[in-house]
Amino acid sequence: MKISGSGKLSGLSIKDNIIVSGSVKMDGNIECQGFRSSGSTRGEGDLTVHGDIKSSGSFRILGALHGDGNAKFSGSTTIGEEIDIKGVLVNSGSLRVRNKVEALQGMRFSGSTKVDGGLNSEETIEIDGSTTVRGDITGNNVFIGTQTYFGGKKRVKHPYKVFGNIFSTNDVEIINTFVQGDVKGRNVKIGKWTEITGKVYYVNTIEINAKSTLTHEPIQISEIAENKLQK
Repeated sequence: MKISGSGKLSGLSIKDNIIVSGSVKMDGNIECQGFRSSGSTRGEGDLTVHGDIKSSGSFRILGALHGDGNAKFSGSTTIGEEIDIKGVLVNSGSLRVRNKVEALQGMRFSGSTKVDGGLNSEETIEIDGSTTVRGDITGNNVFIGTQTYFGGKKRVKHPYKVFGNIFSTNDVEIINTFVQGDVKGRNVKIGKWTEITGKVYYVNTIEINAKSTLTHEPIQISEIAENKLQK
């Protein structure tokens, strides 16, 4: 189904792709095989996609976004409830989510991102764009921040903010980040300009930059202790 002008969809379930290059308004819950929008999409309910999701335009729904494939956002995206993706989620634009975000195969954020729930993945979470997360971040690996100055200008203090805990089953590397919670990982690297108000737990290795601020001394834990913390 292609929409190149102005259209409206109501309570629809189709075994086809929805392709938007114009303007579309969706009333009720929508279900489709694949979704691609380069225009303007507005939705009042949930959107369930059994394939890939791609938006490079203006995309706003009041409900939840569910996908069986990958999702890629490069425009302006606002989701009123949670995002639940079985594949990889990539954002290089402006993303606002009012609840949690789950992308089982990994996440990569290089744009501007605000999440009011938390982030969860079975693979790697990479954040290298202005990001605020109000909730916990959980992944196989968690990498946040960059050591470069933004556009050669004066450094921005804490462009990455996490109001919750960070937990990784393997590596954690965070730079120029404010964390209002604990950080836990097998190998932990705390880079420049990072501030952590909670505790830092590590299993194998810990590296702390002199220009970072930790409220507590790092604590080495065993595999058993790590498993207890994960629960």
